[in-house]
Amino acid sequence: MSIDLTFIGQIVVFLTLVWLMKKHLYGPLNEMMEERARKIAEGLAAAEAGQEQRKKAEAEVERQLAKARAEAQAILSRAESRAAEINEEAVHKARSDAEQILAAAREEIAAETERARQALRGEVASIAMAAAEQIIQAELDAKRHTALIESIIEREYGKA
Repeated sequence: MSIDLTFIGQIVVFLTLVWLMKKHLYGPLNEMMEERARKIAEGLAAAEAGQEQRKKAEAEVERQLAKARAEAQAILSRAESRAAEINEEAVHKARSDAEQILAAAREEIAAETERARQALRGEVASIAMAAAEQIIQAELDAKRHTALIESIIEREYGKA
């Protein structure tokens, strides 16, 4: 087996070419590929971080919405409660006012009734006095006496 010089020259040229390619072509190409892989990894990490932030933001939005709904429900509940209280107060005040008006009317009726009784007593007394006066003056018998009293009462009550 004889190795001739051309073959050795080809091996030397091939090894030189491999070394030159490795130094000038594969090195920069490898660096570019590593840089590209690094950028892709950073992009994926940023995407994952963005996804995580989006999930956190969605959870925060949902929490805020739930809080706002709860606050709105509490406000509505307080408003309904206050409206019921105001309504109850108005009903109570109306009843109280009605009772006061009714009591005042009863007092007025009682006072008017008492005034009417007093006036009637005065009239009855004056009628009785007038009847007695006429009886004494006339000195009439019992039948005439009764007829006279009845006519006086009828005359006086007929006016009223």
